[in-house]
Amino acid sequence: MSRMIGNVGVLDLTEATEESVTSIERIGNVGLVIYRSETSYLLTQLKNAGNIGKTIEIPEGHRYYSGTLRLSEDYFQLLEQPDRVFVNGTVIIDKGVSLEAFQNSPLHLVVNGEVYAPRHLAAAVTAALIKVGGASAEVHAYEYEPRFESGKVQLNNAYLTSSNEPMDLILNGKIQLDKELDMEQFAARIESLRINGKAVIYEHQSPYFYDKLKTMNGLVEVIPEGFEYVIKPLRLNARNIRRFKGHKFYTKKPFIIETDVSREAFSQAISEIHSTSFIICSEEIEDLVWERCPDLNTEIVSYERQFVFINGEETWSRDQLLALGQQASFIVDGTLTFDDDVTEEDIKASVSSLDLFGEVVVGEKRIKGILYPYLRVNNGSMIVKGTEEELAGIGNVGMLSL
Repeated sequence: MSRMIGNVGVLDLTEATEESVTSIERIGNVGLVIYRSETSYLLTQLKNAGNIGKTIEIPEGHRYYSGTLRLSEDYFQLLEQPDRVFVNGTVIIDKGVSLEAFQNSPLHLVVNGEVYAPRHLAAAVTAALIKVGGASAEVHAYEYEPRFESGKVQLNNAYLTSSNEPMDLILNGKIQLDKELDMEQFAARIESLRINGKAVIYEHQSPYFYDKLKTMNGLVEVIPEGFEYVIKPLRLNARNIRRFKGHKFYTKKPFIIETDVSREAFSQAISEIHSTSFIICSEEIEDLVWERCPDLNTEIVSYERQFVFINGEETWSRDQLLALGQQASFIVDGTLTFDDDVTEEDIKASVSSLDLFGEVVVGEKRIKGILYPYLRVNNGSMIVKGTEEELAGIGNVGMLSL
C-alpha cells in the first residue's frame, strides 16, 4: 500500500531500497536528505516530494551515527584502529579529554550539526573537523559541562540550585522562566543558553535572559509586566471570580465567563485580558470584555441565555439536544458529532448560534446545510460522515528512515 507522509525533518536513505522509496506516494517538504553513494540514485525517485532543503552524502568508509555522541578520555585512549564516523546531530567531548589524547587518536570525524568541546580542545577540534559534501559543524567551546534538556522545562529556583557549578544549558523544546525566579541567581548559575524551540519569559526577566542567550532557533514570548500567565482554559463564575482584584491575564487558551458573573463583579476582578485564543461571555457583559481586550485579534463570542462549550470529542443525540430545554450557543473547539437521529427541527429548537474553532461531524449533507445559517465564527470545518478522506499515512515526522 502506498503511504502519504507529512513534512520530514531528516530523510535517511542510507539503507533505502527502490521498494521502500516507491512505497511512499507522497512526502511533504524535506529539511535534509542523507544518503550514501550507492543509494544516491534513489534521490531521483522522490518525484512526489515537496521542497528539499539540503542533501548530504556520507563519505565512503564512514559509519553513520544519528543523535548525540559523547566522546570520553577512555574512548580516545582505547581507540587503536581508525574510526571513521559521520555524525548527524551533536557531539560532546568530555572535559577530561586531554589535547594529547585527542590529537593522537585515529578518529576521523565528520559532523553535520554541533560540537561541544572544552576550551583547551576547541581549536584542535575545529582544525580536525572535515567538511564533506555539505556537512557543516558549529563548534562551541565550553568551560562548564553542558546540560541538555528536552521537552518542557520549568526553570525555577530549585532548578538553579540543582547544579554545583554554572551551567551551559542547551534546550530542545520549551523553556518557561518561573515568575518568582531569582534573576541574580540566574545570572550567576547560567553561563549560557542555547535554545531550539520556544522560551516564555516575563518582561522584567528580559535583560538577564538575553544576556545569557547565545543561540535561539525558535520563538521568545515575553509576558508583559503585571500580567498573570494562564496555561490552561480559565472558567470564571460568580464564586471563584471573587479571588481576583483588578487582575491582568495573559493567555493562549479559551477564557470562559459564566452567565452568573455580574457586570460589577467582572469590572472589579479584571482590568485587562491579553488573549490569542477566544473569550466566551454573556451578552450582558460583552461591552466590558471588549473594553478590556486591547488586542483586536482576540475573538469574543457571546451568548444570550446559555452556551455549550465543546473542548474534546463529544457526540450529541436528539434526546441530549431536547434536554437543553431552550436554545443555546454552541462553541466548538474540539469535535462535535451529531447523531443520525438529529433532525432539522431539533437544531432549530436547540441551537441559537454556532461558533466553530474545531470540527462538526453530521450524518448527512442536508443537516450540514441547515447548520450553516447558525455560523458566526467559522475557523474550523464541517464534515459529513463517510466523506472523510482515508489516508494510509502519518503526519509530520522529525526523522524518517526508508
